Amino acid sequence: MLLGKTQTLKISEKISSGCILTDESGEKAFLPKIFMPDDKEIGDDMDVFVYQDDNKLKATTEIPLAEVDEFAVMSCVQSLPSGAFMDWGIIKDLFIPYKQQKSKIVEGKRYLVHLYVDDELELITGTTKFKRNPQYEDLPFQKGDRVDLLMMNESELGWNVVINKKYIGLIYASDVFKKLYPLSEESGFIKEIREDGKIDVSLQPQGFENIDEFKQKILDKLEENYGLLYLSDKSTPEEIKDEIQMSKKNFKKAIGGLYKDKIIDISDDKIKLL
Repeated sequence: MLLGKTQTLKISEKISSGCILTDESGEKAFLPKIFMPDDKEIGDDMDVFVYQDDNKLKATTEIPLAEVDEFAVMSCVQSLPSGAFMDWGIIKDLFIPYKQQKSKIVEGKRYLVHLYVDDELELITGTTKFKRNPQYEDLPFQKGDRVDLLMMNESELGWNVVINKKYIGLIYASDVFKKLYPLSEESGFIKEIREDGKIDVSLQPQGFENIDEFKQKILDKLEENYGLLYLSDKSTPEEIKDEIQMSKKNFKKAIGGLYKDKIIDISDDKIKLL
């Protein structure tokens, strides 16, 4: 049975307090009655999340904020000298031992947490200590793919981010064109997967093949401003970044395309819809 994962199990027995679920090997987990649908019978399959409680395997139809080997932002519901209990979206709280806390976790505050199975105790455990820019193999995406990002922290190089809840990457400072905040969510793109297995990410797609997205963003901004935008190819990178969250390189590509298509007119200090 996959501890800390959502999986399909079979109902093998019904009891007054719930039902017993089994996997193909015959290993069992208990599903409390509150999560048991009325239309399910013995022999039916159920998609459940499996966790531990009182040294026993239990199942729930609730969806956790994260599964084992994933990251999520969680709130602390109780902080003790031995560790902290975090709300991870299911009936049982997640425990983070004191030794797995980068800094002392305070009740009521939100933290980025990584889930793993403690090999010694064989328990699902949380940690706020994790490697920065680790090396990966056999990644499930490639250059140019759109991904979901969770902002970690800002460094001298840029922003460390969690990619698709599972991988750590880096957005270089030169690729940041908007205000970012720790623990916020953003959409991004895989910029480069380096030979050492580290991942570079961008907030914007790369290359001329993505020019339509930048053109549409400029058109949307023009419509918001009654067809007039006080930016041009003579504007500074900082002005473009502040106004439209785009690099000057991509901005020039986009307005050049819009001008060629006779959609906008370009002056020294502004662009306007025709």
